[in-house]
Amino acid sequence: MPVYLACLYAENFRIFGAAPQKDGDKDASLSLDFGPATNVLVGENDSGKTAIIDAIRLCLLTTAADFYRITRDDFHVGPGGRTGTFKITCGFKDLTTEEQAVFLELLTTDEEGNVALYVTVKAELMDPLRPHRVAMTTRTGRDGQGPALDGAARELLKATYLRPLRDAEAELRSGRGSRLSQILAGYPAMRAQGEDDFDEESGSASTLVGILRRAERHISDNEASRRLGTTSTPVTCRSSPSAPTSCAVRSAARVMPRSPARWSSPCSLARGSGPDTVWVTTTPSSWRPNCSCSATASSRPCR
Repeated sequence: MPVYLACLYAENFRIFGAAPQKDGDKDASLSLDFGPATNVLVGENDSGKTAIIDAIRLCLLTTAADFYRITRDDFHVGPGGRTGTFKITCGFKDLTTEEQAVFLELLTTDEEGNVALYVTVKAELMDPLRPHRVAMTTRTGRDGQGPALDGAARELLKATYLRPLRDAEAELRSGRGSRLSQILAGYPAMRAQGEDDFDEESGSASTLVGILRRAERHISDNEASRRLGTTSTPVTCRSSPSAPTSCAVRSAARVMPRSPARWSSPCSLARGSGPDTVWVTTTPSSWRPNCSCSATASSRPCR
């Protein structure tokens, strides 16, 4: 079983308050255990679901390298007012021997000999008034007293964060670093699909990028494609862990018509400009018009 995020602790972070300081105190902090498989958070509005996700983002950072700026609102407001510090801890368990070797100096071993990796973020509000500057430290250990988390270890622990899906059509479009690319990057079957195995002589291809390259070639060689003035943009991949997926996803929308274009007959699809105007688009994924040109004046450029 691979390493997994086993627990999350948070004190004085947003809706979650402080841990008990003495017997009889109420525990208002967050203490959450996760299983090694899929975990689902269910709760009413303002019950802390988003705070849990953001706590993990803040502690581990994300592969998308999106910037999370700590604000004054992230500090819990209790009966005594707003706190000046908060602490978040993520715990990883079931590390393999190889993983223990990578994080050797950062591990925590309990009395029963169980090994875990804890990452603790502490934030302190430096200015109670504006501009609300915040000092933040990231260290290992259950209480954040262990060695600092270096760049290599932090990079290995980054999480993949998918923002709330408000607009599925817009947010699931292809592109480097897109939501779709992040999802497919973690899918094992997609990892080999970024290899370009298109053989121009035999016309054979088996990977996704190879099949798209073959399709581009066929479109470029098609007589109707040449008459319409279309061309295809070569598929290129970068040598990075997520490049095959990003390349495969981006390649699906690489067939682009040349601009400007000329039509031999009037077209009545234009809006409010008469039957002698046509619309030309360079976004084949949606085919929405973004420029117009005259069909009767061949010397007039498309604007």
